[in-house]
Amino acid sequence: MIKIEKYDFTIIMDTMIDFLDNYGSPTILGNKFYEIIKGKNGKNKFFNLLKASGYHNDPEGFFKEIFHMVFKTNNEKIKLNDIELPSIILVPLLEIIIPGTGYFSIKNIRELRQNFNIELKTKNFDDLNKVIEKYPVRLSKHIIRQSMVSMNVAYQYIPFVEELDSIGHTNTWVGQFQDGLIEQMYPNRVIFLLNMTCPVYCRFCFRKHKNARNETPPGTKDVRKAVNYVKRSPLIKEILITGGDPFLNKKNLRIAIDGLNSIDHVKTLRLATRSIAYYPELFLKNNSSYLNFLKDKNLELQENNKIMEIATHFVHPDEVSIESLKIITQLIKSGIKVYVQTPFLNNCNDRGDELVRLFTLLRGAGAEIHYIFMPCSPIHGNSIYWTSLSRGINIAKYLRKHLSDRAIPKMCTATPIGKIEWHSSGWVVEKVKEKQGFIWIRTPYTPEFFKSFAPDVNKLDNIRLNKEGTFDVQYMADQGEDSLCTGSRTKPEKEKFKKIDLMPIREIKALKLQFYNENRFNDSIIATNIKNLKRLHKTRVEININAKDEVIKYIMSDKNITDLIISSNLGKIDFNTYIKDLKILILKLRCIDHLNSIRLRILQFAFNINAFSDLFIKDLGKLNHLDIDNPLRIEIETWFITGEDITENHGETVQKLNNQGISVYCNTPLLGRINDTPDIILELSYALRKVGIEFHHLYISGLPIQTRWNKDHLIDSANIIDIASKVRAFGSGREIPQYIVLTPSGELDFDLRSSELENLWDRF
Repeated sequence: MIKIEKYDFTIIMDTMIDFLDNYGSPTILGNKFYEIIKGKNGKNKFFNLLKASGYHNDPEGFFKEIFHMVFKTNNEKIKLNDIELPSIILVPLLEIIIPGTGYFSIKNIRELRQNFNIELKTKNFDDLNKVIEKYPVRLSKHIIRQSMVSMNVAYQYIPFVEELDSIGHTNTWVGQFQDGLIEQMYPNRVIFLLNMTCPVYCRFCFRKHKNARNETPPGTKDVRKAVNYVKRSPLIKEILITGGDPFLNKKNLRIAIDGLNSIDHVKTLRLATRSIAYYPELFLKNNSSYLNFLKDKNLELQENNKIMEIATHFVHPDEVSIESLKIITQLIKSGIKVYVQTPFLNNCNDRGDELVRLFTLLRGAGAEIHYIFMPCSPIHGNSIYWTSLSRGINIAKYLRKHLSDRAIPKMCTATPIGKIEWHSSGWVVEKVKEKQGFIWIRTPYTPEFFKSFAPDVNKLDNIRLNKEGTFDVQYMADQGEDSLCTGSRTKPEKEKFKKIDLMPIREIKALKLQFYNENRFNDSIIATNIKNLKRLHKTRVEININAKDEVIKYIMSDKNITDLIISSNLGKIDFNTYIKDLKILILKLRCIDHLNSIRLRILQFAFNINAFSDLFIKDLGKLNHLDIDNPLRIEIETWFITGEDITENHGETVQKLNNQGISVYCNTPLLGRINDTPDIILELSYALRKVGIEFHHLYISGLPIQTRWNKDHLIDSANIIDIASKVRAFGSGREIPQYIVLTPSGELDFDLRSSELENLWDRF
């Protein structure tokens, strides 16, 4: 047992004061805790905490009690005088008591208990040793410290006897085409498995089996062979470099990036790592040499008009560290997008408030929130993490109500033959009658889809061809609520081959011009009683750039407001005047600690991109405040109706904005006989992806222009499913928008079950 008395409590106190000085904001600590300790500096905040905890003028007693609780009630929340201390504030203190970096493979229970100060909840050590033998255990010092103060972190990484359960599969993915280190599930993108080991092993990983962990890592010849395969495959435009963690083999990673950079038809490289969360020192050691390596490679890719992105996983807010936020922010400031995927785990992050906190923290640092994977993969030993599908879908409704629309993930499930987004490209059809615990999921994939790269998929015994011509696939999951079973979608023959006659080009151009010269949204969902102030959501308001002080006071008074849209005057704007007005406005907004995003709706971005001068972009970059403690990030909102309006100039401008840490996203209205076909929306999604613009919302209905136009040019509801299916099957997962219905009470996710669209939340 560690002897706490031998440590210098002056050093520990100085560490906490320094932390509170630099990171003691509501953003990092949460509003509830901040209100208890708030003060003008770190020292003031610390003594406020001592007083509130019942240790006034007794810092040594305060810290002794904290460490006593940490080592006695391992993984539990630390509370003093009914005040819960955030884990993010405790981990830096544990770095003094349990110093060191690096990661370690655990061979048995003795090593786990003696070397890493982890007290296990079970006495069944024989079975736990069997778990470690069957499913390898690897932990980092960083995760050990986090696990000591958070059950939600320990739950993801510390072995447990329930892993011996035999329910589930060895592998959830079937039918994939493999050639050496290549795995292919889609015709236009492939996975490079550069390395099968990780610094830390997640217990819920779908590659958790020992035989996967012990695979011989590929050599440089294997990497070059994979690059040559891509070079011979002109349909492939996107590569996901993953493993294991590919960042553990820098040599292979360098060869892969350099080789793929030379291939014209490759447009995007996505590098997947969870080390940002569980092994941040990988990026920060040696004067951040790995970060500098990525920045250099990104510049080389940009020279060839290619995009680098980092894919990472965060599950619970307790595992968000100052180090991980710094890494994300540094990458974003260098023009490298970071997107987050989150496995949905039973009894860990299956509460809406936890996810709101998680995604708000990560978005403030600059990350894009991409997927929630639900349920957890049905792998052997994972049943403790499984939830029902309806539970996850209900969480999505909670997030739509309480979270910024820019921080809401898509709800996704990785079926054995490819991913689906719920109630657009896939849904539960029915239970599998002959297999208890299995359901049929409708997918957007057809027999033709697999012919070019995985023809044997069509012979699998866990799929069936439905009446609309796509595959249903068996999936091991509990659907939960019976209403989730939507049934088959049958399309009449006349509808199946129905062709939409588009409007003449002249009328389309006229409509676009009209669209770019009108307001985007309806009035507020609730009355603000303030001119030029619209309340679009609990978290979001829209204002004019010349907002008066009463607008600032309104935003300041409501801590729910995290996002501010600044709408430009209709038509052209003077950019010199605009930037001056923006500087004045942002200066007033900087003091609002709950506001973390300024979203600039500048219509000229779409139809007059040349107006975005280098000087204007540089000035925007100076105003962009990507920061760990009190972020106020800038984003550009643009609107496109079709992909033909997106040019190379847009790509060059987006790249310059990204290099200032400024992201660009697009919203699109679905308009009858203008863009309501799968091919047009797929073309738009690809064009946006190519130039680095995120496809954010595809509005199905509810915008003013849709209310006018679509009443005479009706959109067949079947088209929406066809659009979502085609974009899912033939576009990258990063090209998929959220399908949105705008109602008088706000935005709703499109849902096949039409009755759901009527269940609007109460006005707040």
